[in-house]
Parts: sequence; structure tokens; C-alpha cells
Amino acid sequence: MTMDPAPAPGTRVAVRTREDRRAGRAGRRMSRTAWRRLLTVAFSLAVVAGVVLALRDQDWSALAGLFHGGSAVALLGAAVVSAAGLLCGTRSWLLTLSAVALPVPGAAGVRMFFVGFLGKFVPGRVWGLIAQMRMGEQVGATKSQMAGTYLVNLVIVLLTGGAVGLLVAPTLLADDAGWLLLPLALLLVLVARPDLIHVLAGLAARLARRQPPPSPGRPDNLRLAIVFQTLAWVLSGVHLWVIAVLLGADPAASFPVAVGGFALAVVVGSVAVFAPDGVGVRELLLVPALATVLPLPAAVAAALASRVLTLVAELATSGAALGAVALRDRSAPATPLRKESTV
Repeated sequence: MTMDPAPAPGTRVAVRTREDRRAGRAGRRMSRTAWRRLLTVAFSLAVVAGVVLALRDQDWSALAGLFHGGSAVALLGAAVVSAAGLLCGTRSWLLTLSAVALPVPGAAGVRMFFVGFLGKFVPGRVWGLIAQMRMGEQVGATKSQMAGTYLVNLVIVLLTGGAVGLLVAPTLLADDAGWLLLPLALLLVLVARPDLIHVLAGLAARLARRQPPPSPGRPDNLRLAIVFQTLAWVLSGVHLWVIAVLLGADPAASFPVAVGGFALAVVVGSVAVFAPDGVGVRELLLVPALATVLPLPAAVAAALASRVLTLVAELATSGAALGAVALRDRSAPATPLRKESTV
């Protein structure tokens, strides 16, 4: 019977040290996971608080005239079209990200967009960008690239929204159809010269004393981003047109007023960073535009109904998108590894 040789001096210490290092790494991972969960809960609560703030102190009795035979189906359809508009905006942001920073896996890009999008309900508007920067680092994007994407996307959103907003100009300023050529001309210039977007973003960065965004590496993606964002504005404004028609507005006369007025009101509301989701500011601009095709009480009701319907559509779409990504991530380890498509 032979005895096992005695371990070399220091072997147990080395094994114990490796185990300690593994335990330390596991503890740090658990700590980071706990912090991420805590931040997720805090962000979710802030979004809920912003939504409550946007809906409080509203005169819900003004909506009574909106509900009559067949209106529920029409409103549901309007909500679906609004959701489609938000998805077009998602595609525009992903294309901008691929042009300014880098292409990212589809699921990661969707998560980044909707987390940043929900940040608009939190006063200050910077929390969504901070979250996007942290998530961008996980897929290889630098903070400067994510900030550049935010800035270029902001310029695209404001310019296309302003162009679509010009649809309301003939009603508010003069009865001249020539005004309708302005948004089309501006959008054609942007599509033909997407480098102007980068020039304007660089100017905004200098005014804010920030580093200019990187030059777009994929100008064709930037062109597509402009097209998708323009489509997003048009689809998003359709819901207000449906509401106005349900309240008695003429369908033909109210369409440019609703689509253009909504785009212009949201653009101005997004600049008002002190108001979660532009609450109050958006309605202040919508009511005068709608009053050109509706009596004033009905215009107020339409503006309030627009707020409620867009909130429902945005929260439902965001929740569905983030839930789908979470389910995909949870089931991914059980499926064979495959290369994920990028945008």
C-alpha cells in the first residue's frame, strides 16, 4: 500500500487563492447585477411618475363627445397607426446609429432605443441618453459615438418634424397651397444632401461647447433615416386626424392641420426639457391649430385625447418591444448559437 505524495509547498495556498479570486469575481458580478436591477427599478418608477405628471389635473369630462357609435374601433386603429409611426422612428434611430457609430445587433439596438425613448418622460431628458451610453459600451460603441448619434438623430427629428409641421401653415397663416411645397422641398434637400445633417449637428455641438459628432460612415443609411423619420411624423399625426374627424371636423380640411400641427407641437414640446414629454407645451400649440377646424371646446378635447392615445400607444409599443427582447435574451442560451443580424 502506497501513500499519495505530499503536496508541494504552497499548492493549497495557490488553490485557495484561485478559489478566492473566483469568489471575488462572482461577488462583483452579483453586485453589478444588483445595481443594474436597482437602476432599472428606479428608472421605471421615474417613467411612471412622469406619465402620472403628464395626465394629472386634466378635465376628463371634455372627452365625453369623443365616444359614440364606431368610435372605439377608429380609436383603436389610430393607436395602431401611432405604434407603426413609433416603429418607423425606431428604424430611423437604428440607421442613424449605424451611420454615426456602428451597426449593432437588432435586439440590443431596440433595447437601447426604447430605454432612451422612455427617458423623455423623466424631467431633464438626459437619463435616457446616459442609459444609452452605458448600453452602447456593451456593444462596442464609445460614449462620444453614442452622444454623436443622439445629436444627429435630434437634428433629423427636429428638421423633419419642422418640415412636416409646415403642413399646417396654409391654415394658420394664409390660404395658399404654395405653402405645402416648402416641407417637400426641405425634405428633398435633406435626402439629397444628408451631409447637411452632420454640419448642423456640428454647429449645435459647438454652440453647446461639446465635441462635434463623428462624420457619418454610411450616408445612404442617413438618407433612409430621414425618410423613416418623416414617415414616422406622418403616421404619428394620423391619430389626431381621426380624433378631429370623430369630433366633427371635415376630413379633407383637418388632415394637414392634424398631421402638421401634431408634428410642430411635438417638436416644440421636445425642446422644452423642463416638461416631461412636453406636457402643457404641446397642448398649448395644438389647440389653436385644431380650433381652425373645430369649435374651441372640441379642439381642447382633441388635444387631451391626443395626449392619452399617444401615451397608450407609446407605452404599449415600448413595453411590447422591451418584453420581446427580454424573452429573446432569456431563451437565447437554450438555442444554438448563431450570428445575430445587424441593422
